Amino acid sequence: MQILLTGGSGMLGTELLALNAGLTAPSRDEVDITNAAVVAAYIAKHKPDIILHAAAVTANRDIEASPASALDVNIQGTVNLARACLDTRTRLVFLSTDYVYKGDRGNYSESDELLPSNLYAWTKLAGEAAVRAVPNHLIIRTSFGSSQFDYPAAFADKWSSKEYVDIIAPEILLAARSPLTGVVNIGGPKRRIFEYAKVRNPGVASIERGQSAHSSPADTSLDLTRWSEYKQGRGIVRAVTSCRVCGGAALEKYLDLGMMPLANNLAPTANEAKSMQRFPMQVQYCRDCSLSQLTVVIDPREMFSHYTYRSSVNKGYVRHCRSMAESVQQFLGLVPGDLVVDIAGNDGALLREFKDALGVDVLNVDPAENISAIAKARGIPTINEFWSVEVARRILDEYQRPKLITATNVFAHVDDVRGFISAAKNCLAEVGALMLEFPYGVDFIEHHEFDTIYFEHLSYVLIEPVRRLAALSGMEVFNVEKQDIHGGSVRVFIGIAGNHEINTSVKKFIDAEKADGYHDDKKYLNWNCEVDDLISNLSRELCKLKAEGAKIAAFAASAKGNTLLNACGLDSNTIDYIVDDTPEKIGRFSPGNGIPIVDRSVLEKDPPDYLLILAWNFAREIIAGTSQFSDQGGQYIIPIPSFGIVKN
Repeated sequence: MQILLTGGSGMLGTELLALNAGLTAPSRDEVDITNAAVVAAYIAKHKPDIILHAAAVTANRDIEASPASALDVNIQGTVNLARACLDTRTRLVFLSTDYVYKGDRGNYSESDELLPSNLYAWTKLAGEAAVRAVPNHLIIRTSFGSSQFDYPAAFADKWSSKEYVDIIAPEILLAARSPLTGVVNIGGPKRRIFEYAKVRNPGVASIERGQSAHSSPADTSLDLTRWSEYKQGRGIVRAVTSCRVCGGAALEKYLDLGMMPLANNLAPTANEAKSMQRFPMQVQYCRDCSLSQLTVVIDPREMFSHYTYRSSVNKGYVRHCRSMAESVQQFLGLVPGDLVVDIAGNDGALLREFKDALGVDVLNVDPAENISAIAKARGIPTINEFWSVEVARRILDEYQRPKLITATNVFAHVDDVRGFISAAKNCLAEVGALMLEFPYGVDFIEHHEFDTIYFEHLSYVLIEPVRRLAALSGMEVFNVEKQDIHGGSVRVFIGIAGNHEINTSVKKFIDAEKADGYHDDKKYLNWNCEVDDLISNLSRELCKLKAEGAKIAAFAASAKGNTLLNACGLDSNTIDYIVDDTPEKIGRFSPGNGIPIVDRSVLEKDPPDYLLILAWNFAREIIAGTSQFSDQGGQYIIPIPSFGIVKN
């Protein structure tokens, strides 16, 4: 991660550089931030991931007497940095001040009223306004002083969250590297300035604010809840700094899709959809085990406690489930009375096929309360929980050891993959199998499936990291099968080590991955450029059709569709509506873009010229199911692996 530091020669900059964190801090002669052309050229050449903007004119009294330099650096310099970031996906972190708050009552939270108490704070607030134009920005409101308190006296009636610079610098660096966006307060405990001073100057004298010739706010102390919760891992989002499979720290970021909302959190109004909180959508590669994973993790309770996707609505997936049940029965020798457990089984679409076709006992484990209720109503026994060791114990206590545990399109959603595998091993029958099915990392790259990247999908998986993960838990991959569903998936069978014959398919898959370069980060870094070109072309072609007067709608309000629309910068100005068959989605609005989601009747009453198939992995079924639209001259747009227009 490349971090560009402005103000490297200042008090904070010096401390940040002393942390030996690999920051680049060009001098003012190298980069004069008041010169827009110089700033733009430097950022374009060096392409930093993060700009930590600590350069500032801070002397309150000097600014009051002669504000020109503060206007140039604090405002214009910040504007220049912000403008340079607009054409990139560079993160801009801005050091602001606690003095932007009114300063009369203290304990200020990030959303409290702002009323700067001096001209310096006003220039900082102007800088904040510029920084907000950058999608991935963080404004840090703080207060710090030198590592020693060198003044003879300190205010005994002034409260603050001021901290010494050597203590605050590591906090600033951590925040800069974090996925936090918006505003965060960072500082020390609330205390009088006199108490703060005594920590490092025990002989300091106390004075009252009224004894000073210069006015000073009474209480600028900060509410540090947001920062504290992030550090304790209790925030909505956290950074991923090690590989979830092997624990390695050799991670290389290779794709950045910008700031994205949560794909399945549909909104009741267009305005709410457009104003949803966004997080950085970036993918990184582990050089040690070849796993690809997002750079952040969102609290799963934000995404899965109430879910809008229903498996049984997708008829193509239901047919896939039926085929799976028949195939797995033959492979594992399932018989009536065996228990099949489906992890994150949604509304029971898969288990219903196992139950009806094979006569086995079934059990669904799913965290979404609304979806679990639907599964139960369909006669599928369901535990409404996230999969865990505790749930595995409950299965042992209340049911029997399962002969088969299935996890289709869920393994990529799991953060604690070691715990996931261990829980399965703890309850699995001795000769049973854990069957994972997930989109294959090779197809992900080969077919340019960038739209399968969303916050529910934490990992993008090859066979080699799964093999290594299984071995860490005393299990082994004993069979791998390629599947066509979802743009290319793999079905992986894992059993307790020594209990299954290892099929030659395992070695074949891993050898092919290595031979084709999938265990080398160069493969992924080159792919980044291809995806950028694809996104640009998709956006350009769709906007061109719209400019020519065409009416465009979309089909399937899917998570992948949401990524595609937001990555291409498309909203209701280009796409009139999205057709979907899921009742929970109808009448809602697509996250980030505000496009309305409607039922099929709208496609008949108000047909478009083009129908963009967002669930392109089920294009055949969608085209067959909308024949009336094509019979009337409507055409389909397939976005992946490249823009294409087709007729039925």
